[in-house]
Amino acid sequence: MSTDPSLPTVWSLARMKAIAVALLLGAAATYVFATLMEPRHPGWGYLASAAEAAMIGALADWFAVVALFRHPLGLPIPHTAIIPANKDRLGRRLAEFLDHHFLTRHRVDEALARWDMAGQASDWLNEPGNADRLARAITAATPDVLATLDRQPVRTWLAGLAQRLLRELDLATLGGQAIEALTGQRHHQRWLDGLLDELAAWSAREDVQERLTEVLARELAQLRYVGLDQVAARMATRKLVSALNKTLEEVAADPQHLWRQRFDAWVEQTATRLQQDPEWQSQVAAWRDAWLDQPRWQAPVEAWWHGFVQRLREDAMTDGSQLQAHVLTLLRALGRQLTEDADLRTGLNRQARGALLSTLDRSRPAIVDFVSERVQAWDAEEMSAVLEQHIGRDLQFIRINGTVVGALVGLVLHALTEVWLR
Repeated sequence: MSTDPSLPTVWSLARMKAIAVALLLGAAATYVFATLMEPRHPGWGYLASAAEAAMIGALADWFAVVALFRHPLGLPIPHTAIIPANKDRLGRRLAEFLDHHFLTRHRVDEALARWDMAGQASDWLNEPGNADRLARAITAATPDVLATLDRQPVRTWLAGLAQRLLRELDLATLGGQAIEALTGQRHHQRWLDGLLDELAAWSAREDVQERLTEVLARELAQLRYVGLDQVAARMATRKLVSALNKTLEEVAADPQHLWRQRFDAWVEQTATRLQQDPEWQSQVAAWRDAWLDQPRWQAPVEAWWHGFVQRLREDAMTDGSQLQAHVLTLLRALGRQLTEDADLRTGLNRQARGALLSTLDRSRPAIVDFVSERVQAWDAEEMSAVLEQHIGRDLQFIRINGTVVGALVGLVLHALTEVWLR
């Protein structure tokens, strides 16, 4: 048995047409019979008049209904087949109607204001299993997306984009600001502590001191004007290495050491000059441009992007994907955050409304043109058939009502005529 959803409409339309035709045939038969019987009794004249008017009403309404969709009896009568003949104009009017009455910014904004998009997203994410399914779906789609992003034109475009963005950056000012941020939190001193600790530990090693002593002694012995033999040179350089190691330990242990203060002053001066000194800024810009102008600059960027995408793809295609775990964690955190933070939901809804309205403003002409073009491209006979299936049943009531009303009017007119003639 067919499951076509249009079948109930078709059967209903056919049934209503049958009823309308049956009433017309009944009126015709009644008219013939009543006309034949009229000489026997005047009452048959009333019935004949009613049946005659019923036929006229039925035929007139049949013509009107059929004329909407096709030429009655296939005859090219003017102003018939109205819908097929005016299909393109109807499409334009329909598109304009949608534009003026449905797609207006005011009406769409009213509808969006009632839509708690963020709240619905929160409820959905917090339902058991939804976040897991979404994370799996995102992870499953990731390899195909990444394969597209790993094509040569995309890599070349990204490398060019990175080059353009870097060329527009004021690296001197950014570097100065970064140094100020580090010095404000004393991060540079903690890094210096680590460096000094490592240097002190390294220079305190016996094998390191022995190697340094050997190298320096050899160099001193070669300087004839110093006047030291090999033994004296080793003794002098050993003391020098020990003094250097002691100094490193003192600087590492004393937060107020003079060398630390000089380091602070140098860092502060560097940050200031990077942000305010035109000469320094010009030099940094020249270094940046020289680096970006290298013939093979893009190759490392493309290679990095290719390696990054490949690692993500390999991870996404393995069981227990870290990417899937991270996406799931993010989705669950988002669901909780949306539930707990009403201001966040309000802000997201406001941003979504603005974005959708802006998209509507940009897309409205395209939507109107699309509706108009689709109606124009629709086959006229097919369009008429579809419309008739959907509204034809109601139109058949016009034929039925025309038959009934015509009979009543004919009966009244015949009665008035008899009264008037008498």
